[in-house]
Amino acid sequence: MHSLGWALLTGRDADLEPASAWWHVPGWLKGVLAVSILAVLASVTFGAWGHYLGPESLPLVSFLLLLQVAPPLLVVRFPLTAVRVAAVGMVTATIAVLFPAPEPPFHARLSEWPLQTHVLPYLPVLAMTLARTKPKQGTGISIIAVALAVAVGLAQIPRTGTKTLVLALLVVAVTLVAGYGMQQRRRALAQADTAERTAVEERAKRTALQERALVARELHDIIGHHLSLIALRTDSARYRLPDVNESIAEEFRALGVAAREALDEARRLVGVLRDDDTEPEHEPQPGLAEVPGLLDGCRASGIEVRSRIIGGDDVPGTIGLAAYRILQEALSNAARHSPGSGVDVEVRREPEALTILVENGPPTRAPAPSAGDGTGLAGIAERVTLIGGSCETGPRADGGFRVAVSLKLTGEA
Repeated sequence: MHSLGWALLTGRDADLEPASAWWHVPGWLKGVLAVSILAVLASVTFGAWGHYLGPESLPLVSFLLLLQVAPPLLVVRFPLTAVRVAAVGMVTATIAVLFPAPEPPFHARLSEWPLQTHVLPYLPVLAMTLARTKPKQGTGISIIAVALAVAVGLAQIPRTGTKTLVLALLVVAVTLVAGYGMQQRRRALAQADTAERTAVEERAKRTALQERALVARELHDIIGHHLSLIALRTDSARYRLPDVNESIAEEFRALGVAAREALDEARRLVGVLRDDDTEPEHEPQPGLAEVPGLLDGCRASGIEVRSRIIGGDDVPGTIGLAAYRILQEALSNAARHSPGSGVDVEVRREPEALTILVENGPPTRAPAPSAGDGTGLAGIAERVTLIGGSCETGPRADGGFRVAVSLKLTGEA
């Protein structure tokens, strides 16, 4: 009963779910549909009710027309209101059909026709509203629909027997099934959309964590190398340098201990970040010195790469490694999404930053299907965030793509 009271009195249009995407059509099409509905219903209503009730009933016919035209025009923005107006129209029409003109120009078998003019818009309005109801909201609307079908059938018993009652209940039952079917489909699509958004967010989070772990391991390889050299040089200083007194030797020993402790801490941190199934990397990490080889590999694969590298020999190892990885991903992105286009690469050593610019034109052939997650650009942004700098990526006006990165130089190599 609560659902019935909600449907009749307390329910609001805002209580229902948003309209499905396929209901959102261009404004001009809505106007054409509205005018067409108005014209068809006006002609049918005046043609049927005007003859059935007689010319002197023009005000009632006009009122019936209003109750018939309003629901289809309201259902998209005010679905519950549309159902209520349609229900009032059905009740009014059911009462009006009991008072025909003295000699209506209808054959006996067509005497139920005026009611059918109100059924025509009521059924789609009912189905479209049920499609937007939340769980348990549709019960009251369904009760109203069945009650109206019974009322229509009972009103026609003196003229058509039980035929109209049976047909009305059958048609309303089919309409209810269609409405609930659209409701289930809308919910399934909404759940699928939510699941897809959740999966995308989870992939993005996982990629960010993996990228952070990768950067941490790479930083460990670089920092560990330098810390190992520091520890080695401090330990051997007393043997390499003449006239090292005991206080200086003690200072060297303290520096060596600090370097080894820092190296142990770096290894411990990377051990926490590394996945259990990830093998440690022992190969030397690439830097700016390996960029020409990277570009040659791209050219060998058929990509036209035009490069300009200015300076960069004195950048810190972490910056060089980040620059190499960024160039690697930017070139891969161009190859995947703009096959056949040329790529312009510029790496410039500025006083305070290392700037990287990778631009490609629009594709000259259709890109091949890709199963990737499209997280390479997110990885570039993650590296820039961890190291410090700025990153701008996006399409160009000609259909190409641009990756511009500036990495802050925080120290010398």
